[in-house]
Amino acid sequence: MSPTPVVQRTVFSTSRSAEFLEAQALQSQTGQPRARFGDVVIKELLDNALDAAESARVRPEIGLEVSWADGVARVSVTDNGPGMPSGVVERILDFTRNVSDKESLRSPTRGMQGNAFKTLLGIPYALGVTEPVVVEALGVRHEIAVSADPSGEVAIRHTKAPSTRTTGTSVTVPLPTELVTDEKTATWLQNFALVNPHARIVDHGQTGCAQGAGIYKPTAPKGWRKPLPTDPTSAHHYDDAAMKKLVFAHIREHQQGGADLTVRAFTNTFAGLTGSAKAKKVAEQVPGITHLSGFEQHRDQVPVLLAAMKEHSKLPTPTYLGQVPRDHYTHVLDHAFGVEEAWFSRKQLTDAAGIPWSIEVTAARTKRPGTVSFAVNYSATFGDPLAATHLAGDGFTSTGARTFLSLTDAAPGEGNQFRRAAIVHLVCPVPQFTDKGKTALVIPPEAADACAKALTAATRVLAKDQRSKKSADRREERAAMRAHKANTASLGAPKVSKKAAVFAVMREAIGQARGGEGLSFSSHTLFYKIRPLALKLLPAGAKLNAQYVEQNLIPQWEKENGPIPGLYREPRGTLHHPHDPDGIRDVHLGTREVREYIPPKWSYNKILVIEKTGLWPPVRESGIAEKYDMAVITNEGYGTEACRDLLAKMPPGDVRIFVLHDADPYGYNIARTLGEETARMPDHRVEVIDLGLTVEDAITKGLEAEPDTRDAALPAGIVDRLSEVARDWFTGTPFTWNTKGEPAKWRYQRVELNAFSSPELIAYIEEGLARHNATGKVIPPDSELRSTAQQQLHHRVVGAVGEAVDAMFAMDQLVRAVYADLDTERITSIGQADLAQLHAHRPSLPWEDAVKTLVNNRLPNTPRLTALAYQAVANQLAADRR
Repeated sequence: MSPTPVVQRTVFSTSRSAEFLEAQALQSQTGQPRARFGDVVIKELLDNALDAAESARVRPEIGLEVSWADGVARVSVTDNGPGMPSGVVERILDFTRNVSDKESLRSPTRGMQGNAFKTLLGIPYALGVTEPVVVEALGVRHEIAVSADPSGEVAIRHTKAPSTRTTGTSVTVPLPTELVTDEKTATWLQNFALVNPHARIVDHGQTGCAQGAGIYKPTAPKGWRKPLPTDPTSAHHYDDAAMKKLVFAHIREHQQGGADLTVRAFTNTFAGLTGSAKAKKVAEQVPGITHLSGFEQHRDQVPVLLAAMKEHSKLPTPTYLGQVPRDHYTHVLDHAFGVEEAWFSRKQLTDAAGIPWSIEVTAARTKRPGTVSFAVNYSATFGDPLAATHLAGDGFTSTGARTFLSLTDAAPGEGNQFRRAAIVHLVCPVPQFTDKGKTALVIPPEAADACAKALTAATRVLAKDQRSKKSADRREERAAMRAHKANTASLGAPKVSKKAAVFAVMREAIGQARGGEGLSFSSHTLFYKIRPLALKLLPAGAKLNAQYVEQNLIPQWEKENGPIPGLYREPRGTLHHPHDPDGIRDVHLGTREVREYIPPKWSYNKILVIEKTGLWPPVRESGIAEKYDMAVITNEGYGTEACRDLLAKMPPGDVRIFVLHDADPYGYNIARTLGEETARMPDHRVEVIDLGLTVEDAITKGLEAEPDTRDAALPAGIVDRLSEVARDWFTGTPFTWNTKGEPAKWRYQRVELNAFSSPELIAYIEEGLARHNATGKVIPPDSELRSTAQQQLHHRVVGAVGEAVDAMFAMDQLVRAVYADLDTERITSIGQADLAQLHAHRPSLPWEDAVKTLVNNRLPNTPRLTALAYQAVANQLAADRR
């Protein structure tokens, strides 16, 4: 028998990089099931965008937009960071390596997975989507499509083209339509906005905005800070194993062409060790090792290095972890669900291992059904980070924060009509997750105790009584008032005052005005709900005056009980910006509008408040607003609270405030109350310069005085400030007396601003500005001037290139060529039935936007449409050469 032949087998190596392209492997990588891959993409894009902006040390401006067409949902997130360089994009495409600036570091930053962007590239392919991922930054558009060849290796198709995006980065990831919904995107935006008070987060598509989402504006006060991705990390956050991992990550980078850091330079990258003296002392503890590469042969010296670094730096306190203001949590929850009442607690500690922790909890009773949100290190999570943690409450123990909130009536449920909302936010520089999805944390005992205490404090009121103690107080107050009325009728007791009656029914009236939908309501609407309820408590024939209730009693009630959620004062007066001839940027001065207004930079350096709206046309036409870079507020009479709140927003010293008024007691008092405290605004104080009109100026200008009458004493706040002439004019002569023989009415003299002709009025304003050296223009710093100059240069160059392209190509022919490759009849055959079908899912769309949406959905995808345009250009070039 012939001997069996020996086969020499080939040893194959199989790439593990394809793990990023298979759905099952991606589930392991991300810790989320396939059905939540849409959530994975949205969360990762928002994390990356916030980190990019923070790394550039600018206030994050984050945009999210989703478009649906051809069975594909395209999720796009933009940021205002430095822009992703092409070199970084190339490195990301190396599926054999992790590319991360946070891997191996220990700091309270958002993500430290190190392979997340690769999952964004692989998810579309794993889900059967063939469109590329698009990255636009620094003037370059990258289209990246990945796939797996039969051997399992990753095949990459990467094309580049010019892009108009020169600021920040835009990343678009295509996904199956069913994985991205309006509700899902709105929820992620809200959850990220909850823990990022410094960021402006915008839903450009206005998806899921039925509850008022769409734009989350920054609320962080000046000087607010959180740990940044670029901040030095603390040596105290590392143990021996973690420091070895970090050191050898640097060594590995050096072996692949990176720098070989000196021990001193490496030491300088840590908090508290940036000085040369400390770095020298640390380096002296590892003699003979000058560069990190030296530890490759002396691994036992890494713990020595770490010990020296800890010896020469301070243990960080929990305060460096940052704090989200409690008002911000309430603001975002109110934005999303309408907050009736909210409770907040923060606990900070350092655990036995020297690691700082911060735990923040807000629970709220809401007007609309709410949700429970969780976050770790300023990043929204997929679920409860305390899911595996035992938490001791008042008389019970729960596993997980969500269960704790449910047991204390702080989570939405049938018992509270789902009108609850809560946020639990943990910050720790060394988060140890139990899952790939970076959700569930390993919590040391002392941190678990702090979490339980924070949850207990924030939910105490709700846990004690579902309706809260304030609800019980309201019932008792109404019952007492009804009993008081009954006693009054039967025993002849003193009558109930109007104030007492209004205060007794206020909460009930608020509930009626708000309605079941929890919508906003005006003070006048609230009056109409107060009146019938209060009149039942008052004697027959009693009346309530709207002005008295709205301008006196409601503010008094708010002063004692806090702001009424959802109440707004109707706009009265307008802020006009200079260099805005069409009034596009006009701000109507209502409470909501002023609350949302952010004064623009380098737009105006002074504000003129005029007590008459009718004087705005000549002021606008004269051009003095533009000449002096001056904003103008026009009011009718006294400045509203909203007007005064707006003036208080202005940075002291940057914007000077002037007032122009009639020469009468009320005009003088208008000027005073704009800047000084009043009974309704006891803490208000703003420097306001009075331009007039004064009595003396009116006399000097030869303006005609007119007689008038008043039936009240002169405002107390102006009496001591009046000149002799003004006091004589305004005091006047009494002509009616009351029963006590005291003057009740007076005749006096006054002059209105309308006594000026329009040219005279403008001249008078300019004289006043000159008198106060306020005629200067807005001149930004050199950095702003240079940035604007660069933008203008770019605009002109792009315009010139566009004109050159238009001259080279017959645009109408190109458009016709692209049209020829499109089924224009199918795309444009849109009827009423089509709009009805779309409106069934998106009822807020106007018909024009609905048509645009239908057309966009029927067009080929953007890469295909662009390819048709490229082909048309190529054909024309070829024709020209022939």
